[in-house]
Amino acid sequence: MEKKSANKLWRESKSTLSFKEWIERENKKKTDNQEGNFLPFNSGIPSNVIKDTLTQAREEVERVGGYRTEASSGIIFGLDKRIVIFSGILIVGAFAVVAYNKLKSKK
Repeated sequence: MEKKSANKLWRESKSTLSFKEWIERENKKKTDNQEGNFLPFNSGIPSNVIKDTLTQAREEVERVGGYRTEASSGIIFGLDKRIVIFSGILIVGAFAVVAYNKLKSKK
């Protein structure tokens, strides 16, 4: 026998109660022929479960993904420092050439 979801059981019961009211009523019944109670709407998820899940996920990311907590001195804007310096020199050189050509053409 397949285990049916609370939503499916509510639809099959053709109850005039809202889903929330129906769940609360079913939780109060505690019948023996059904397996366990449904989670009530107002209970929510305990905050310690959420914190534990977030802690586990953070540890997994640190272990697998190589997450770094300290800054690296050889990286600027996610690029190697030498690449950034070389690109800066090229850009400054290009501006210098353009400025020189403009000054030369004015004479």
